[in-house]
This record gives sequence, structure tokens and C-alpha cells, in this order.
Amino acid sequence: MKIATIIVRVLLGAMMLFASISYFFNLGEQPAPTGDMATLMGGLMASKYMFPLVKSIELIAGLMLVSGKFVKLGTLLLLPISVNIFLIHTVTQVSDLPVAIFVLVANVFLIYAYWNDFKEIVKP
Repeated sequence: MKIATIIVRVLLGAMMLFASISYFFNLGEQPAPTGDMATLMGGLMASKYMFPLVKSIELIAGLMLVSGKFVKLGTLLLLPISVNIFLIHTVTQVSDLPVAIFVLVANVFLIYAYWNDFKEIVKP
């Protein structure tokens, strides 16, 4: 279980780091969204703050996961983002759903792996 946790933690952290760094430094051409995804992305881009905020959180959480420092905080920071990634791709762009499923399942797996440390948070 410990080795699986390390592998999932590093993979998820690397994915978040790659996504945020490629956003901030405009690495590579991003395919233009179509249909409902284009409408959603247009609205998010019009807000001017949403993508920089989300990508900053992804960068910080990705660094936490890859470095192994503050891993539990990193998983909690990524939870709403990974749920949102999954829901957006479920509703608007089904072609990218496997990646979204991996991000959500990896995040939930890490929360499960560190559940003993989270018990105090959810205790009634």
C-alpha cells in the first residue's frame, strides 16, 4: 500500500504541475474547445481570475504532492478541483473523461490512504 501511495502521489502531483506550468508559460498549443466546453471556457476566461486561481492552487498542491511535504493539505486542496474536473468532463467533453476519472480516483485514493490523519477533521 505504501508503494502504491507514493506512485499515485507522484503521478497526480506531476500531472498538476504539468497542467499549471503549461498554463502559466503557454507551453504547446491547446486544442480549441468546441460545443458546450467552448461556452464554459469562454465564461471562465471572461471572469479573469478563475483560471489563474485554479492553476495556482494546482501548482502549489502539485509541489506538495511531488515533494512529499504537506501531502495531506495538498490532497485537500485538490479535492474540489478534481471533482470539478470530473464533472466538467462528464457533462461537456466526454472524450477526456479517462484523465478526469484518474485525477478524481487518485485524489480519493490518497485521502483514503491518509484517512487516519483526516479522522479528526470529520469527527462529530
